[in-house]
Amino acid sequence: QVVFSDESSIHILDDRSQRVHRRVGEEFHKDCVVQQVKHPLSVMVWGAISVHGVSRLHIVEGTMRQDQYQKVLATRLPPQIREWFGDEADAVAFQQDSAPCHVAKKVKEFNRQQGLRLLDWPGNSADMNPIENIWKMLKDKMNHENVITNKRQLMERMLEVWFHDQQLKDCAQSM
Repeated sequence: QVVFSDESSIHILDDRSQRVHRRVGEEFHKDCVVQQVKHPLSVMVWGAISVHGVSRLHIVEGTMRQDQYQKVLATRLPPQIREWFGDEADAVAFQQDSAPCHVAKKVKEFNRQQGLRLLDWPGNSADMNPIENIWKMLKDKMNHENVITNKRQLMERMLEVWFHDQQLKDCAQSM
């Protein structure tokens, strides 16, 4: 029984570096023009997954710092673990990577005081965390549509995909 967590940045019109093949004279045809934003708007979020699905998301203000991370652990994690695992919540292991805000002395002490069982996790191993697959799926599904033009739309679409996309849920539950 493990809860995997991480932060990720979600961007408007993310991952748009693509080639467009066109014939002579088609430079401005709508099928040959790719929308781009010079400085794309982004939102950083913290989330977690387990065999029971996806957690509630936490919108990160700016960059995740140790104080904000500790607040997330205190307010978001315990209720989510209880909801997922009920009476077995004490047996759950929690995974986090070695980001500076995760391994700060203050956060380590907080985790110890809370009795949070941390899963041993090697440094520089982001590709081993199964939540990375979920973040990739989320971003791909969001970028499939070009209708997102502001922060509100970005957040609404992110929440819609995170909580309602069956493929994303199935991936989380397949661990």
